[in-house]
Amino acid sequence: MASLREYLNAKIKSKGSSLSAEKAKGKKYKSIAAAKKAGALYYTDKSGKLMAAVYAEDLKKPLAPKKSARPKASTLRAKPTSGGSTKTANEKAVDAEIAANNKKIADNKKKLAANRKKIIESSTANKSRKTRVTKGEKPKFPFTVKLTGEMWMKKNTFADYMALSKSEARALGLPATRVAAMQHRLRDKKFKDGKGFFGKLTTKANRQGVDPSRLAKPPRKLPPKSGAR
Repeated sequence: MASLREYLNAKIKSKGSSLSAEKAKGKKYKSIAAAKKAGALYYTDKSGKLMAAVYAEDLKKPLAPKKSARPKASTLRAKPTSGGSTKTANEKAVDAEIAANNKKIADNKKKLAANRKKIIESSTANKSRKTRVTKGEKPKFPFTVKLTGEMWMKKNTFADYMALSKSEARALGLPATRVAAMQHRLRDKKFKDGKGFFGKLTTKANRQGVDPSRLAKPPRKLPPKSGAR
């Protein structure tokens, strides 16, 4: 046996109507018989109160079987017409979201590919510069791949050192002048051509700041003193 509310809801649903519409119809009828005859679900009694036009026997009758809340798979999509397929608003929203996600994925792939290309190009350029310096090519100042101090001397000649300005020499960790080289930590080191900071092969005399050409001259002999035997 159904309750009054279940009965009325089932009838309203089967008629494809609404509660407010059925109550509005009930104002036209003054008895339950008149409302029943007209197929209305409500009527107005003598006191003007809206009442349900339902007999006790009506509640004993079985209601129509409830339809499943979940539609069948075949009803999810509308049947295609001759002009093409028809999609529901929900399906269109899902398709739009999928398309937006696919676009984001494609954009991210493009960004990753561009970043990877930059990294590869940068790595290739660094290898190329290192190869040129290793082969003895004279690098231009400022250096992209810096060789400083003793390493720079091994890759360059004394003439290359003389072509540097004072600021360039200091930036390379070299003495700014040959005078400064006398007290520099690299004073005993040699350039690629075997010369030291004084333009000649490094010797003990060079390291002491003495011109080697002066050591080659014989010592001057003093005249004998008068009265010597």
